[in-house]
Amino acid sequence: MSNMNCRGTRADPWLALLFCFLGLLLILPTTASAAGSTIWVAPPNGKDDTANIQAALNACVTRGPGCTVQLQAGKYFTKQLVTYNFRGTFKGMGINQTTVEALHNLQVDLEPAGGVPESHCAPNTTTCRWPSLILFVDGDIHVSDLSIYITAPPGTATTTWYFGGTPFIGLFDALSFMGQHANVEVDRIHLEGLPDPTDGYDFNVVNGVHFTGEFPRSPTPWDWYFLSGSFTVRSSSFKNAAVGISQDAFVTSSQITIGGSPETGNHFENDWSGIDIEASEKSVVEISYNVSSGTYAGMWVVPWQPVFVPTSPSRYFIHDNKFTGTGQYAEGFYFLDDAANPWIQAAAWNNTVELHDTLSEGIGAYNTKGTVLWNNSVTGTDGFDAVGLYSSTLDTVINNNVSGFTVDSTVGNAQIYLDPSTTNDLVVCAERSDTVLNQGTNNIVIGCQPLIAATEATAETPAPAVSAAKPDAPRGKPRLH
Repeated sequence: MSNMNCRGTRADPWLALLFCFLGLLLILPTTASAAGSTIWVAPPNGKDDTANIQAALNACVTRGPGCTVQLQAGKYFTKQLVTYNFRGTFKGMGINQTTVEALHNLQVDLEPAGGVPESHCAPNTTTCRWPSLILFVDGDIHVSDLSIYITAPPGTATTTWYFGGTPFIGLFDALSFMGQHANVEVDRIHLEGLPDPTDGYDFNVVNGVHFTGEFPRSPTPWDWYFLSGSFTVRSSSFKNAAVGISQDAFVTSSQITIGGSPETGNHFENDWSGIDIEASEKSVVEISYNVSSGTYAGMWVVPWQPVFVPTSPSRYFIHDNKFTGTGQYAEGFYFLDDAANPWIQAAAWNNTVELHDTLSEGIGAYNTKGTVLWNNSVTGTDGFDAVGLYSSTLDTVINNNVSGFTVDSTVGNAQIYLDPSTTNDLVVCAERSDTVLNQGTNNIVIGCQPLIAATEATAETPAPAVSAAKPDAPRGKPRLH
């Protein structure tokens, strides 16, 4: 094209002019078109790229669906970014080719000191800055091909901010999605924070990627919109955050997929819990093909604040993951339901659980009803139990491989344990040598080696060496109130 002749001919000068114009379109970079427009953000300036990134996001909103904000290679430094009704793609050139790094000491004024607790303003970038680095409110959002780093030393990620009147320092979210309706896809990102004990969270960021309905509808405390839509995270990695991927409360009628296929699983390292799933209603959650480790658990499904009680249950399908508990009392994964208002309908199968410290539990089911656990594998040494049911009813535990799990000889329970409050549960062991301690009522145990209380022990049915109750491990991330 560099040798294109744009001179007209005497026979048809207008035709020559047309070819010249079309040739120029081919050689010039296209940054915008009526549909599927692309807005390139200027290369990183090495100081503060907030204005350039925010301007590109705002321009994409104006252009409408199909717009792409394209970051270039390099390291962008930014303060908080807030975008409403974005319907397009926010992307880099690839993990660790494009990096977005939070500036230190970010100003936060979510809730004024001494203000009404939980009375939050709608997030913006001037007068109501939330402790969220990149925040999208509503829209159809695709984020991909970049890394996000929170590098602030302890106590310097943000200014002091308040939630419920309690002071905090640190980012609550690196990448957050909220509002009333949002369809979200996150592909090929890396999120990494740093250890930071300032707030007792252990890290300078709580949630890596966050899907939540905690958007204020009015100044009245806890008057928040419900969020519906979809949330998918694939082929991404998370390190040094309280939780890597989090779905919090006020979520309804949503499809949530973490991983989803052997090719799109996520990796989590050195978090409290890789995957934090909290109460939702009328939703379907699939967590599959991920590799997740945590000092407290690889994954959990737990209630949110008591102000949110689901009106109907959600369904949870947990399969083909590898979960690792790396700390003492850690769990591979667990379900914690509300006994008075059950909202978990769960099935977990083909998961591999490894426990790397003592007095841990492989799979826990607390207050659950109708939960099904089958074909999972649990390994570890000196633990409490490989599978533990607590205050459960109508749960089913079938063909789980627990032969590689050893029970602590002084305070452990059994490879499979049913506590005194369990009723009408069914356990079918994979091996006849699998030990089961059934302290509940009307439970059915098939094909196992039963253990009984010391007062009832005989030569044929020995008693487990239980001398202390199982300690209460943390149940979800600490609450912001």
